[in-house]
Amino acid sequence: MTENQKTKETSSNTDGRTKQAAAADSTKKTKRSSAAARSAKTGRSAAADNTRKSKQPSAAARSAKTDRARKSTSGSTFRKSERTARRPSSGRTDKITDTRLRREQEIHHTKVMIACGLSALVIILFLIFALPRLTGSVSVKRGNLIGVNPDVLQYEDAVTAYCKEYRISQFSTLILAMIQQESSGQGTDVLQCSESPFNTEYSNEPGSIADPDYSVRVGVETFAYCLEQAGCKKISDRDGVKLALQEYNFGNDYAGWALANYGGYSPENAYEYSEMMKVQLGWDTYGDPEYVAHVLNYYEW
Repeated sequence: MTENQKTKETSSNTDGRTKQAAAADSTKKTKRSSAAARSAKTGRSAAADNTRKSKQPSAAARSAKTDRARKSTSGSTFRKSERTARRPSSGRTDKITDTRLRREQEIHHTKVMIACGLSALVIILFLIFALPRLTGSVSVKRGNLIGVNPDVLQYEDAVTAYCKEYRISQFSTLILAMIQQESSGQGTDVLQCSESPFNTEYSNEPGSIADPDYSVRVGVETFAYCLEQAGCKKISDRDGVKLALQEYNFGNDYAGWALANYGGYSPENAYEYSEMMKVQLGWDTYGDPEYVAHVLNYYEW
């Protein structure tokens, strides 16, 4: 064998071994790749199995869920049946509606009747109490006359009219007793009120009024003022009436003096006031200290 042939053979052997080594390396790579692929596939399979297992509830959970579903279905069925049982039939609904309407109508009717009754009561109370006060014609017991002359009674209508005008209607009978005491119904100044400051048509000298009707008017107006001074608003206020009567006779604010010093009228302070005024005016007499008793001789409560 020549040197060239040896070299070629050696080169050929070397190439063969190189090829074999490369083939072995390729086989190893292929095996490693297959193993990695199998490993990845195995991992994916395990992950999938885990996912499926996690998605699948346990037997206990499935059982609990089944129980809840059964209970829910049972409760729903019960409520549905209960609603069905409670729901009235069409005919019964109509009866309930009719009953409800009748009850509402009865309540409305009752309310209307109560309102009408209250309105009527208010009107009645107004007519009894408020209207007479507004018109000055309070319906009260005005007292009775005793032993009055017929000449006095001829002025009854005039006295009633002027008492109504000056809002002292309940004192009209008492004023007739005053006419009896003042003049017995005789003359033109039947209430002897010429000296009153309310007399503006005649002189203020005693007996100057020449018109009986005008005398009644001035006398009633004067007595209304005396009642105000005495604080007397009702004929039943006997102390107030007595104070107003003596004020009518005395004038000069006897009522204020008696209230300030004695708290009201008394026969004793009437005499005291008369004596005091006689001294102040230099007169022999001053008024009638017994005027109250004299008037009440013709009047009873």
